[in-house]
Amino acid sequence: MKASTKRLLVLLSSAVLIFVTFIIYVGLLKPEYDNIQELRGDVASRVDFHEEQFQAVDYVNNLYEKNKISIEQIQNDLSLALPDQEEVADVVYQIQRISSLNNIVIESINLNKLSIQQSVSKNPLIKRYGTLEVSLKLSGTYASFKELLRFLENNIRIMDVKNIRVYQINDLEKNIFNYELVVDTYYQIK
Repeated sequence: MKASTKRLLVLLSSAVLIFVTFIIYVGLLKPEYDNIQELRGDVASRVDFHEEQFQAVDYVNNLYEKNKISIEQIQNDLSLALPDQEEVADVVYQIQRISSLNNIVIESINLNKLSIQQSVSKNPLIKRYGTLEVSLKLSGTYASFKELLRFLENNIRIMDVKNIRVYQINDLEKNIFNYELVVDTYYQIK
């Protein structure tokens, strides 16, 4: 066999081998490669989904913890605003403290427990409540009295000023008046 024929046979066999390799690549390896790419994409999307879910759960847990504290604080504030007992001592202390902060002298305090209000709603969350009426006789300047009313209005415990009477005393130069004040404060019935 001549060298040129051998060369031609080697080239032809090389071309056949390359063609067979290409057919194997296209027929067998390319579909598997595409399958591998699809699986990689699936794994990446699952990892992203898992990370998003983890972040969402973490966010909800943090939000729950923040609101848990807030809910407990709200419940505490509500129990201060509308306690479940009369708490007469607290009412007297709050009024006395507000009066002393505003330079108002308390001459007398009378407490009267009013009848319990019946609930007209059938909602179990709405409870009956009682009213404690506080009658006060006070003396002080008009500006101090206005501040006392503002403090009562903004007090943590719910208080309604029901009646006010202002009396002028004889000494007008001191600008001091006598006041009669009726305040209602409320409490829940268990």
